[in-house]
Amino acid sequence: MNTVGPQGNFANGGTNRHQVRTYAELQEQLHRDLMAQHPEWIDAEGNCPTCESYDRRLAELISSFQSANRQSMAQAA
Repeated sequence: MNTVGPQGNFANGGTNRHQVRTYAELQEQLHRDLMAQHPEWIDAEGNCPTCESYDRRLAELISSFQSANRQSMAQAA
């Protein structure tokens, strides 16, 4: 089982030391990692529809979090 270590890397064999600083970097990193871990998801044109679906879901979750956070801050003011 892979677990995320203190540096954000996988504890079991992860060698990537790059720290994600932006949403775009996070999305790109997740996309690359998913494609590397699941080459069967890549279609004949080199696209990864499953990865793109995950990208959209992550964007939705971040948007929901940001919206809830804004509402919470507005209520506290």
